[in-house]
Amino acid sequence: MTAVITGIGITSSCGNSDDEINHHIGLGSSGISDITYFDTNDFIGKKAGSIDNQIWDHVKSISRNRNVDISSALSIYTIGKLLSNHHIKDHSRVAISLGSCNGGLDSFTKYIEDGRLSDLKNYPVYKQASDIADYFGFVGPKYTFNSACAASGNAITFASDLIESDDIDYVIAGGCDPMSKWVLAGFNSLRALNSENCIPYGKDYGLNLGEAATFFIIESKNQAIRENKKIYGEIVGYGLSNDAYHPTAPDKDGKGIATAISMALENSSLEPNDIFYINSHGTGTRANDLAEYNGFKRVFKDKLPFISSMKGYAGHNLGAAASTELAFSLIGINNKVIYPNYGLKEYREGCEDEQILKHPVFLNDQKDIYILNNNAAFGGQNVAIVLHINLENNYSLDIEDVVEDKKVYIDGWSQAINDCYSSSENRVGNIDDKKPLKSIYSSLYKRRMNALTQYSIIAAKLALNEEQSDDFGLIYGTPFGSLNSTEKYVNSIQDHGFSNASGAHFPDLVLNSTAGRICQSLGLKGFSSSCSSGPNEGGKTLSLAFEALKQDRTKKLLVGIGQEKSKFASKLIQKEVCNYASFFNLKNYRTEKTIAELVSVKIKGFMDGEDLLKKLKLSLVEIGDFHDYSKVIVLNNTNHDIYHVLKETGFGNIDYINENDNLIDESFNRLMSNLILNKVLLISITDNHELALVSTKNMEE
Repeated sequence: MTAVITGIGITSSCGNSDDEINHHIGLGSSGISDITYFDTNDFIGKKAGSIDNQIWDHVKSISRNRNVDISSALSIYTIGKLLSNHHIKDHSRVAISLGSCNGGLDSFTKYIEDGRLSDLKNYPVYKQASDIADYFGFVGPKYTFNSACAASGNAITFASDLIESDDIDYVIAGGCDPMSKWVLAGFNSLRALNSENCIPYGKDYGLNLGEAATFFIIESKNQAIRENKKIYGEIVGYGLSNDAYHPTAPDKDGKGIATAISMALENSSLEPNDIFYINSHGTGTRANDLAEYNGFKRVFKDKLPFISSMKGYAGHNLGAAASTELAFSLIGINNKVIYPNYGLKEYREGCEDEQILKHPVFLNDQKDIYILNNNAAFGGQNVAIVLHINLENNYSLDIEDVVEDKKVYIDGWSQAINDCYSSSENRVGNIDDKKPLKSIYSSLYKRRMNALTQYSIIAAKLALNEEQSDDFGLIYGTPFGSLNSTEKYVNSIQDHGFSNASGAHFPDLVLNSTAGRICQSLGLKGFSSSCSSGPNEGGKTLSLAFEALKQDRTKKLLVGIGQEKSKFASKLIQKEVCNYASFFNLKNYRTEKTIAELVSVKIKGFMDGEDLLKKLKLSLVEIGDFHDYSKVIVLNNTNHDIYHVLKETGFGNIDYINENDNLIDESFNRLMSNLILNKVLLISITDNHELALVSTKNMEE
């Protein structure tokens, strides 16, 4: 089923409704102004796209009353507006797919200052999704993407996959990032800020930060047509890639951007000349705009679509950039106008192209257009989304087209934990935990690499097992990223002031930095995503990979999870945490190395114990073949007893595990140690009201 956007909820410096935004941007007005929240004397750039103070009063009230981080409160405020205009009757089949770059950072800095554990518990980026679900009573699965400035783009792409899978009825998808002095200090340390209003593709370099929350209602096209809803656009395809080039700068030749766009076009069954307009990432920095333009030229040659960036109007909204900029474009196009670049009068060197818009394009003669929403991020991650828009809201029902899904196979696994490593290729050895990566793969080590990155590269390299890497993708999950690096960055400001924030540790403030460094170290340039989920990274990364591979969006993936030993992680989950990373090598075709089939991955949300038992029973019935399973592994960190349900349903040989000693998520570890068995079912139940079911089948004869 095709996914469509039927609702937009937005809180931004350019307005908070369709009419406000079309009026504001349509008149060519920028929402960027002097920052008034905090003192800016330490910074080169003193301007940003700031949300109205009256709105912040409402948001702060939500934050206080619900005891949630300010990012969660801003998301709740925005989604509340969205739902007031677009009523959803049944919240039991509503999923959340959220992207954020630094959501929760405000709570972490408060914890550093006052030591309140409640502040630390509000830090994890994935808590936003849980806070939203708790507030509105959404019961579907919750996905949080931490892929920096591409995060909400990732969230939208996976929302379309969820709709196509027909597991839920609606997805609330988008992103949120509030303004942070701590983040502004990091960009200041990189000398990336503009002292005036930024002008993407213009002759003056530099960006302005912004803050926003933008969320969409995404549902199936057939459902929207039957209910006579307005459709802003239908998501017809997407592409994800990684530059595998640099922690903060894009590949100057635009190769990674071109890969994502080409993948999006292929998945959309479109040709380059079908695209009418590109909503460009266009930050205004020296590094980004020319690299992105070069990427466009690689795909579109000398027949470029119209191009503009929205960052001159609202600033760089970080994790909310993709969703906010897409919303701007959809609002404009549905009002029959493509907004130009703000204030663009003179092109910068290398970007002299009249297709880069200085003036609006009015859509008086168009009925159907295809647009491309393009975003890039720290860590080298790229996301390109293709949408079809009918300006008369005349969309056709999908015809049932049965396409056989690809099967998903496990070609290998690996893990690195504390002082040892192992893999499916019988590679076992010791790790020097003082210098882990140097002790195994010294050529891959870079100065100041944190432990999370080092252990993750070791495990990923073992799982790759000398295969050609450039067409491999990566899906990586980590609950907290490197909290040790985050502490070092925050300490650099506390010790030396905001004007001397550490540019060395700032890139690791974003949780996808580890995924980026894995790609850079191993040359992984394919399908790329990074997520956070608290105690369920294993289930979530496998579900993302399973959908991508079975739908043939990519053919080869390394899928991994990682955690880092730190005092903050131990305080967050109330037990000691070790250094750990583990990976699977997955493909959607069999090879001579194939050891098992990944038969199914299901993620379900539940309200309470009774709802859990009901959904578990239904899921087990769907899985079937009860007596064929050699083992059922249960990871349960809740007080809900499901043992009797398994017995009643007919499953035997149950390995029931209530405590995970030093691992936040033990699912990969347990699966790896049992793949030799004929059929294995892993059931993971987490205290954030989610149920994951993963089944495998041994392929070795």
